[in-house]
Amino acid sequence: MANENTVFEIESASYELFGGIAKVAISNPPINAISASVRRTILAALAKAEADNAALVLLYCQGNTYIAGADISEFGKPQAYPELPDVIAAIENSTIPVLVAMHGNALGGGLEIAMAGHYRAALTGTKLGLPEVNLGILPGSGGTQRLPRLVGAEKALSMILSGKPISTQDAKDSGLIDAVIEGEWPGAAIDYAGKLLASGPSPRRTGELSVANANAEIFAKAREKQSNSGNRLLAPNYIIDLVELASQSDIALGQQQERERFLECRASRGSQSLRHLFFAERTAAKPKGIDSDVKPRSIENVAVIGAGTMGGGIAMCFATAGYKVTLVELSEENLQRGLSTIGKNYQKGVDRGISSQSKADAALSRITGTTQMEDVASADLVVEATFESMEVKHSVFAKLDAHCKPGCIMATNTSYLDINEMAAATSRPQDVIGAHFFSPAHIMKLLEVVRADKTAPDAVKTLMQVAKRIGKTPVTVGVCYGFVGNRMLQKYARQAQLLLVEGATPKQIDSAIKEWGMAMGPLSVADLAGLDISYFSRRNQGIEVGSLPECSVPDELVDEKRLGRKTGAGFYQYDPDSGKQSEDPYVIEKIQAHAKKWGIPQRQISDEEIADRLILALVNEGAKILQEGIADRASDIDVVYVNGYGFPRWRGGPMFYAETYGLANAVARMRQFQEQTGDDFWQPAPLLCKAAESDAGTLEIGKIAD
Repeated sequence: MANENTVFEIESASYELFGGIAKVAISNPPINAISASVRRTILAALAKAEADNAALVLLYCQGNTYIAGADISEFGKPQAYPELPDVIAAIENSTIPVLVAMHGNALGGGLEIAMAGHYRAALTGTKLGLPEVNLGILPGSGGTQRLPRLVGAEKALSMILSGKPISTQDAKDSGLIDAVIEGEWPGAAIDYAGKLLASGPSPRRTGELSVANANAEIFAKAREKQSNSGNRLLAPNYIIDLVELASQSDIALGQQQERERFLECRASRGSQSLRHLFFAERTAAKPKGIDSDVKPRSIENVAVIGAGTMGGGIAMCFATAGYKVTLVELSEENLQRGLSTIGKNYQKGVDRGISSQSKADAALSRITGTTQMEDVASADLVVEATFESMEVKHSVFAKLDAHCKPGCIMATNTSYLDINEMAAATSRPQDVIGAHFFSPAHIMKLLEVVRADKTAPDAVKTLMQVAKRIGKTPVTVGVCYGFVGNRMLQKYARQAQLLLVEGATPKQIDSAIKEWGMAMGPLSVADLAGLDISYFSRRNQGIEVGSLPECSVPDELVDEKRLGRKTGAGFYQYDPDSGKQSEDPYVIEKIQAHAKKWGIPQRQISDEEIADRLILALVNEGAKILQEGIADRASDIDVVYVNGYGFPRWRGGPMFYAETYGLANAVARMRQFQEQTGDDFWQPAPLLCKAAESDAGTLEIGKIAD
């Protein structure tokens, strides 16, 4: 053997022949992504091992993780030679046995590389998975063909369709890896390689294995589940087909069809939408106007004011993430009720397998209740979640100003109100910020971080970092009534109400928009939230009861104590035992009477018009928000809507959808609605018109030609 104990650098790896083992240590920080240089490196290392007459190739990674996925700079683009399938074929066909040792995360193409290896080992704690479906694509380099050959059809379908990683022990038990190794990295991998070499290994090609447990019922159930999911992406059904094909044909045919389906999925609108969101969510985490050298404040202790539904959920978010939480209520009775609800919510998580009993107990122990406002004195961050009234908020912030220590960030969970006005109630407006959680707060991912006029940059940066720690997707927004999400939602809901008096029924509206892709229809959402919520919001805005055609029906329903699900009737009626929703002829008659009252002739309305009016209302208001600087980017608005309002991820968010719909088409459709309804709302936003006239095809302000 040549070159023993000599370390060579091969582009993105070091290579050393030691004791007959060709050690190939990939180094492409931070996540050792499969870039073109890494692909070239692996081929070169295999060739060198062959030339050196190595007895075993050990392929592993330096740094904090094994190959954790693709190079994002190549997303949506053809790969430069060698492509990943070329590398995988070279590994599997190597005449020298190849051991792939993994640590950290072994995801996507990284796991596909490992499955082509002849032996696989993973350090305890490694996560292994094929998450491609989350980007609307499928594994394109043999993943759908090799995984079922290693773990069986049912396990492979579960892993690929969910995109969720599995643990090392699960991987060992299912046959994905040969060994779980322990110790310091990479010493543990090198030690295992030595033991493997001593056993006299020979190449074991995964592609030559057959698929276990591949009965027709497994695939039939998978297709039925997919059909009922409402998912419109191409990838899931193709994944089922390809795993089934793996059980019926040789790997060459399977890989050929997999590659064809992969390229088709990559070019699809759904995958483009999901890739847009992948980048949008990462960009949203970097607010504009805050220098990189701004240091966040240290947050260890958190106080939450209000132990109601929102306050309790917010307290859970922080306690679950490891923060010490002081929960403040006015009365002992309300406090104990809130703490009891929190305890029940944690227990539900345990019962459903979401959390262990020990973790739930530990989180609950981090929450301390009090009725004394002065107990917030040690808090680094306070979030108030009190009644949605400016008078109440003013009072709370004045008290916080008196009791909070210097530098404490004082946040409000208000959904609509003016945070500048709240900040004015304190002597330190630079420390006041919005933290708009969504209900239920311990489950919903979105957090609108609201910058008031005088909010300090380090306060914004701190809350963005805290949001990540508590598992939220944060988006910075500016101050206006309803911020981004709720301001747009009002226009969406308004169109739903106008469509009612123009001739559509609640069921038709809800069904049309659900068929389009929204999680729930607007009238069902209104009934679920409670019609009194929007009723009081209108009163806070100075809108008199029944004074507009878009609110006269819901206002009258509230006056009749029909508040939605909680009273058994709203726009729909609900079975008192099962809660099953059904149309209510009484409401249909009421809508017709109100249409007559307002002199609005009712007509047949198509599902297409319903969907266009609801979604384009979001688009038009979103463009106004963007032009006013309330949102930093069009993509930030998309992140808000897919994470907080049930907008389908596979459509990319309202602003991205407008771009795929065609901006000129959107403007033309709005003008058509303006002429048809006489509603000035449908005057297209100036930014939207400007974007439609440019060749950029985007609503991102910096990319629209002047």
